[in-house]
Amino acid sequence: MTNTDEFKILFIGDISAKPGRQAVRDVLPEIRKKEKIDFVIANAENAAGGKGVTREILNELQSYGIDYFTAGEHVWDKKEFKEDLEDTSVPLVRPYNYENEKEIAGNGWNLIDLGNRKIIVACFLGKTFMRQDVRSPLYAFDEMYEEVKSRVGESELEETPFIVDFHAEATAEKRVFAWYVRDRVSAVLGTHTHVGTIDTMLMPGKDEKHNCAYISDVGMAGPQLASLWVDFDSVIESTKFPYKKSFKVSKSEKRIFNSVLVKIQKKSAKSIERIDKVV
Repeated sequence: MTNTDEFKILFIGDISAKPGRQAVRDVLPEIRKKEKIDFVIANAENAAGGKGVTREILNELQSYGIDYFTAGEHVWDKKEFKEDLEDTSVPLVRPYNYENEKEIAGNGWNLIDLGNRKIIVACFLGKTFMRQDVRSPLYAFDEMYEEVKSRVGESELEETPFIVDFHAEATAEKRVFAWYVRDRVSAVLGTHTHVGTIDTMLMPGKDEKHNCAYISDVGMAGPQLASLWVDFDSVIESTKFPYKKSFKVSKSEKRIFNSVLVKIQKKSAKSIERIDKVV
């Protein structure tokens, strides 16, 4: 494959606990074969019991056909995973825009060499309504982009697909971020709310030859009848009363699989479409 060939990337929304992993297992192989997907990315910060992820679970998800992972603020919930993030070969990027980014385990962005093609994957946290206090994603992206140019080179950067997972609550913040970076990346794909949106679009760049694929939230892979991935009864009790009940993973027999398929040539997105399934 050359950089002038169409490159198909499937991005899966937040994989949520065991039901989400089962949905990926049951759905992804067929989609990958039918659509002739070149590269699969998924947000995995909720893949272990709904909060956090482990190396073993990443290995499991890779066996189902996922190539690379993004995360969010819950990537730190399993304490043992911090040591795994010290291993730069772990196929995951955590959010970039922490205050002390250089001192934190893991990578906020990575250049992935596929042999016949390269791809850049990055992850950012939003600030609005989010629990963790982080740097402005706009300033942080500017900083990161200079790092990318220094490592990759400007000419090669213009030929390389560049995918950003923007893990945030507010759709307005997601859309503003995407518009700010639209000339420099191939896609801004929102995660975090677990609820898929219908606003897939191609944001035009200042250069009429370049488009950036966008969606406010991809959604999730997880139990259909749930609040995020949580059993309704435990959420209702915690909402009605001042005492809190521990959250339990929903046992909903139906599982949803939310994803988007982005087609890219060189660095420019040519199309974006939802692929949603109910298992």
